[in-house]
Amino acid sequence: MKRLSFSQRAFTLVELLVVIAIIGVLVALLLPAVQAAREAARRSHCSNNLKQYGLAIHNYHDVYNFMPPGGNNWSWPQLSWQVSILPFAEQQPFYDQINFSSGQASPSIHPLDWRLGNNDAGNPNPATPRFPRVRSVKVAYARCPSDTSESLSNSFDPMNADFYGSYCGSMGSHSTPSNNTSCQPWETFAKWLRDGSGNLSCGHGNCPFQSQIGGVFSRAAGGCKFAQVTDGLSNTLFVGEILPVCTDHVGGGNWYFNAMNNAHASTVVPINNLTTCYTGNTAQDTGKPGVTHPACVLKNNWNFSWGFRSRHPAGAQFLMGDGSVRLLAQTIDHETYQRLGGKAEGLPVANQ
Repeated sequence: MKRLSFSQRAFTLVELLVVIAIIGVLVALLLPAVQAAREAARRSHCSNNLKQYGLAIHNYHDVYNFMPPGGNNWSWPQLSWQVSILPFAEQQPFYDQINFSSGQASPSIHPLDWRLGNNDAGNPNPATPRFPRVRSVKVAYARCPSDTSESLSNSFDPMNADFYGSYCGSMGSHSTPSNNTSCQPWETFAKWLRDGSGNLSCGHGNCPFQSQIGGVFSRAAGGCKFAQVTDGLSNTLFVGEILPVCTDHVGGGNWYFNAMNNAHASTVVPINNLTTCYTGNTAQDTGKPGVTHPACVLKNNWNFSWGFRSRHPAGAQFLMGDGSVRLLAQTIDHETYQRLGGKAEGLPVANQ
């Protein structure tokens, strides 16, 4: 019987290279779509975080008839409003473990330095703590998945290092003068907070009364009442995204009144201005994305560092007073942005 024979032929090198090239082109075409889909998912997650803040703030207001205060320069224990909302953000067990009176006893221990688990009592080796400090405790809703600030530090110690959040209460169109007076170009936008002589008053939110604050949060005044938001809750920014890597107010992270997640962001700074977000060296930072004033890259130039920004393309997300969440484009009209930041300016908000 005659046996059938088949000719067998392998790919030539040229054919193999063509196949590889085609695969490379397809990957290049699909990669941006995959990245866009991932960012859309991260942005949705971030939006849900802000909605959780909205629910917590509204529930807090329902109970106390004012919003959680952002700490006080003169009263104990000087904690962020982020601590006050814990019971209203499904974090009651964490809140219950904080010893708010610890620093008033001897030896003095600030509540942020209190170790969960009864201050590590009974630990046979105190040099190796078994429980984290309050200042290092993480809560999932306080971090935007697009924010990689935490990963920038290789020395992050979950037992001791401060937890940095991605959200900050809004001071609105409020004065944030820089350490270097040559680096405060945005101060002219804090125009609704000038005294009778035309001078900017109580910069950085160090005002004792809510009527002196452009927005709804500060690090000195008491809690704002919804009734004081006369511009309308739907027209007023409450909480927005920030990048901790851009500021020098990091001590205490998410939980301290004088740290970036309390009330250290003003609408006078344009959205996504990244002037203070790199090395702090003019020669190295010049020309980097978002650096508009290379001579002002130091983080203590607060007229830059105290602003809202995110890793989302072309904008940042904000919680409005009515509980809704909006993505504001970084190209938003600067005057309109100030009006959204203010709670009682009595000025109309133009279409964004």
